Amino acid sequence: MEPETGRPRLRGLEIVPTEQEGQRALILRDPLRLSEATLIVPMGLVPILQRMDGTRTPEDIRRECIQELGAEIPEDIVPEVITHMENAHFLEGEDFDAWREGTVRAYLDSPTRPSFLAGKSYEADADALRSRIEGFFTEEGGPGLPAANGNHSGKSLRDGRALKGLIAPHIDFGRGGATFACSYRAVAECADADVFVVLGTVHAATEGIFSLTRKGFETPLGLMEVDDAFVDGLASRAPEDLFRDEFAQRGEHSIEFQAVFLRYTYPAPNRVKFVPVLVGSFAEFVAQGRSPKGDERVEGFIEALKGTAAELEAGGRKVCIVASVDLAHAGPQFGADRPVDEAQLRALDEADRASLDAVCRGDAEDFYWSVATDGDARNVCGLAPIYTMLRAMEGCRGELLRYSQWPDPNGTVTFCSVALH
Repeated sequence: MEPETGRPRLRGLEIVPTEQEGQRALILRDPLRLSEATLIVPMGLVPILQRMDGTRTPEDIRRECIQELGAEIPEDIVPEVITHMENAHFLEGEDFDAWREGTVRAYLDSPTRPSFLAGKSYEADADALRSRIEGFFTEEGGPGLPAANGNHSGKSLRDGRALKGLIAPHIDFGRGGATFACSYRAVAECADADVFVVLGTVHAATEGIFSLTRKGFETPLGLMEVDDAFVDGLASRAPEDLFRDEFAQRGEHSIEFQAVFLRYTYPAPNRVKFVPVLVGSFAEFVAQGRSPKGDERVEGFIEALKGTAAELEAGGRKVCIVASVDLAHAGPQFGADRPVDEAQLRALDEADRASLDAVCRGDAEDFYWSVATDGDARNVCGLAPIYTMLRAMEGCRGELLRYSQWPDPNGTVTFCSVALH
């Protein structure tokens, strides 16, 4: 809250509908992951939040809510809501600005990226995490352990072709475990790369489309080190500053999940390194009804990626590109006006598979338009990373290893595993 005016102003927050004890509510989160707080707000308090726009005092908010609702509101309710928002760092103002500056500076000064989700989305204990990941391979419906592990049940994926690219999910491990396992069984059996370029979806707003970091990623299984030579080459060739949005890496899960699986797949220190690149939204191109092809930012980065990979491979290095993505997002949780039903699940399946057919043909433009023609009605968060990967790997061909849906009437997510050669 701004102390000079006493007029609280909410920051731009991520708002997700939910239910708590059978009652509708809203989940509030910081899309920038500056704050790690998550607040669940009953719908009865929404009129208070709606008036926290920086123009009203707490007394104004209470008075207007009483007029709107036609019911008395205790004097302490509005200050209590404001206090909760302030403690979560969800309010704009000088206090927040100072806290944000300190938080950003502390992260940028850190030599590595601390694990953001260990102990939250997955186990912080290394042995427990290894055991859980192994279970993704061996559980019913899982792909089986890689042949290299000696106890794999089933045919090896290796057929003489090296893995050059990969699509892996970034949904949470609990829902996507077996599909992650399909992706990393392909890595274990088919990849002979020593550097993995991970193109991760960024879920926060960023100034640029592409964001890079030099920080290694801490995981419970050990540090996933960055390939400095690749980072240097990419940064020097790119037309824009790839580090201006570096803070977005701090709380983004899409690359963190791949770092965990890479460290599981390659437990020996320094066996492989990686390049963590966050890829922003292509919404502006979709809204304008045009392809990203020809845009100087997109073309410049793709050429930088291709040029850096070619330089390293000429020196004997081997590169694999990983797109860390999910596909469709449907239902009220993602802005739809009705729950997802069986008919919509079938429609999502058909549309997703048409997009994946373009991916497996290596056709970046066909893939883009399979998503963008209807204005991206499926909310495909993997559009930009997959397009970028396909453009950087011209002439590649792919194999769909697994397509998955997590059906939830309130919020369905689809995802996949694809190997590209």
